[in-house]
Amino acid sequence: MTQNKDYAKKIMRLMFILNKLNGSGKVRSAELCEEFNVNIRTIQRDLELLNKAGFPVMSLEKGVYTFTEGFSLKKLMLTNEEASLISFFHEIADSLGKNFSESFRSLSNKLLSRDDDSPFYIKIPATQAHMKNFPFVKELEQAIDECQKVSLTYASLKGNEVFKLSPVKIVNFEGFWYLLAMPEGKRAFWKFRSEKIKGLELLSENFDPPRDLKAMLDRSVNIWFSGDPGEKIILEIDKDSAHYFKKKIYFPEQRIVKEKKDGTLVIESRANFNEVMRTIIHWIPDIRVISPKDLDMKIKGLLKEYLKGSKPRWG
Repeated sequence: MTQNKDYAKKIMRLMFILNKLNGSGKVRSAELCEEFNVNIRTIQRDLELLNKAGFPVMSLEKGVYTFTEGFSLKKLMLTNEEASLISFFHEIADSLGKNFSESFRSLSNKLLSRDDDSPFYIKIPATQAHMKNFPFVKELEQAIDECQKVSLTYASLKGNEVFKLSPVKIVNFEGFWYLLAMPEGKRAFWKFRSEKIKGLELLSENFDPPRDLKAMLDRSVNIWFSGDPGEKIILEIDKDSAHYFKKKIYFPEQRIVKEKKDGTLVIESRANFNEVMRTIIHWIPDIRVISPKDLDMKIKGLLKEYLKGSKPRWG
């Protein structure tokens, strides 16, 4: 009975959020928390679920969300109730396994696009289906909730290795799921790919959860984040790509410090090198490292190795 009540509450929240988005055009996470007497993470999960189900919810600013410009349920000929049920059953389908999940994703895509002439196309990452195939996910949820240490068997390049860990979060970056955990005796954060977890044992030992975890995750932009905030980084963005960086955060603590007359941007970030190097290389030739020089040299070194046919060394 409790589970049924939880489902009913979730559907009611989804209907309310969709109604607000389709009506006034935006929702505020703080107001939703107060309306439903839930924490901010619950509302964030609801918004993430809507996105996964194919409804393009975007962040206008911190804590304020809206549909992508031009999108509305009316154009899809869906009521708020129908849209919320699609979102809800998307989550249920994932729990039933990969085949059922893929079938439901195909069905929901058809529902969200009346025909091939629909003006909207939403790309849902295929990797999202892997969450419910995350091995030992229920045990890990328990360990995280109860701050319980685990012994984890992991398939690494060296073969199966066993780690004693304090698990702190199950996280998703770019469609891939990871276990975020602290190794025994260290305050560092290690990430373990879900499909490489081969065994798990709950231990009768507890740990103190890190206080800075939420702040660290909030400032992260990809899986290469760490507990070390890193150093100040200055980047120049070519005018042809500047509009992307005005609309989206690609780097931790990203802010525009100058916009030149020709439209070129100078942006500032604070991060460790591993967290930003792949993004910088992705945007070449429309991006240039101004400082620090060590980062500039490291990027150039990686590109030289690639041009020589060698495998770049990221570390």
